[in-house]
Amino acid sequence: MAEEANNANQSQDTSKPHGEEQQTDWEAKYREAVTHSREWEKRAKDNKAAADELQQLKESQMSEQQKAEAKTARLQKELDALKAEKQADEWRSQVAAESGLPANLITGSTLEEMQAHAKAIGEYVASKTGRQLPNVTDPGRTPQTPPNDLLQYAAEVFSN
Repeated sequence: MAEEANNANQSQDTSKPHGEEQQTDWEAKYREAVTHSREWEKRAKDNKAAADELQQLKESQMSEQQKAEAKTARLQKELDALKAEKQADEWRSQVAAESGLPANLITGSTLEEMQAHAKAIGEYVASKTGRQLPNVTDPGRTPQTPPNDLLQYAAEVFSN
């Protein structure tokens, strides 16, 4: 009985070809998605226009003094950000010169944080290699005296 039921199911499966029941109209789906996308794009543009109009209305209601104060506050904020960035770059350069590390490896928002980070990197490198980072005073210059051989030069560069 069970074999007959299995045979009946198999014969039913072979009578219906797979994939012909439903054909998906991908082009129609694409057009629908594009239409939906255009609708939301139009809404976004309308919202932007309304927001700009509201901002203009608010600005027109402000007095000249309020406009000047708002502009001054915005410019002061930008100036403070630029000063902070400049100070951080100066500290990073200072710590890079002191530690011998590249400036792009040093992170932190204060001088103390940058020094601690550089020290941690130096200690990690020392623990992994068993030696200190080379202290090259001016990497752009050539040595004062030419080395006698390659081994002597390598010893001078990599020893502390």
